[in-house]
Amino acid sequence: MKVFIMTDIEGVAGVVSHEQHSYPTGKYYEDSKKLLTGEVNAAVDGLLAAGVEKVLVADGHGPGAICFELLHPKALLLHGRPITRQQLLNPMWEYDAVVMIGQHARAGTADGNQSHTQDSLRVDWMELNGHPVGETLQLALWAGWKGVPVIFVGGDAAACREAEEDVPGITTAVVKWGIGTNCEISRSAQASCALINERIQLAVEKHKADPVGPIRWEPPYALTIRWLATHDADNAEHQSDCERVDAKTVQYRSDNLIDVLCGRHRG
Repeated sequence: MKVFIMTDIEGVAGVVSHEQHSYPTGKYYEDSKKLLTGEVNAAVDGLLAAGVEKVLVADGHGPGAICFELLHPKALLLHGRPITRQQLLNPMWEYDAVVMIGQHARAGTADGNQSHTQDSLRVDWMELNGHPVGETLQLALWAGWKGVPVIFVGGDAAACREAEEDVPGITTAVVKWGIGTNCEISRSAQASCALINERIQLAVEKHKADPVGPIRWEPPYALTIRWLATHDADNAEHQSDCERVDAKTVQYRSDNLIDVLCGRHRG
C-alpha cells in the first residue's frame, strides 16, 4: 500500500495565528514548521506501523512549511515553489490513499481556527454546485476523480467535523479546538503526535477491512468564488473566461471537474 500525505500548517497543534504562525513573515513561523514536521513524522511512523510500504509527503502550505532536515528518513518529499496543480495531482493519483495533516476548516467557519479556503487574504467563500467547499473536499474530489480515497484528516475540531460530513467513512484526529480566528485550545505537541500516530493506524486498518470510497460527483460542475474585494473579481474575470455573478463573485462552469477546480471555464 502506498499513501500520499497532503500537508497544511493552520491545523497543526500550537499554530494559532495567521500573522504570527502561518505567514512566512510571522515571528513564530520557523517554530510552526517544526511543529508541522513533527506531526507529519508521527503520521509516517503510524503508516509504516500499519504496513504501508511507501509514503510521499506533499509540502502543501503556500510558501512551503516542511523542515527538510527534520523529515522522517523513510518519507519522500514533494516540494518546491511554484508547484502547479498538475504537478501535485499526477503523483497523488499514483497512490492508493490520501491522508491530510495540519488541516483547517473552510472559510466562514465560526469555530475554525484560521479557517479559510485557498487564499486567506482574498477569498470570502467558495461553493461547488451550491455546496460549501473547503480545501478538504476539494482534495477529496481531486483524488476521487482518479479513484483515490481520502482516508484520514488531522487538524482542528472544525476541520475534522467538516471532513466527516464531506467524506463518509473517514477517520479523524482532533489536535486542537478553535475558539476564535486566532485563538485555540491545543493538545501538547507530544500528545498531538501520539494521537495522530494512533488514529492514522486505525484509519489504515479500517480502510483495509472496509474501504473508504473515493468521492465522486456527477457533472455538470459550477464553482462559485466570492472574493473579499471587487478588484479580485475583476482580475479573475480578466484572466479567465469565468462568468461574473456580481461585484465580488465569479463562477466557473464545466463538465470537467478538474477544469472548474483549477479555475478554468468551459461554458
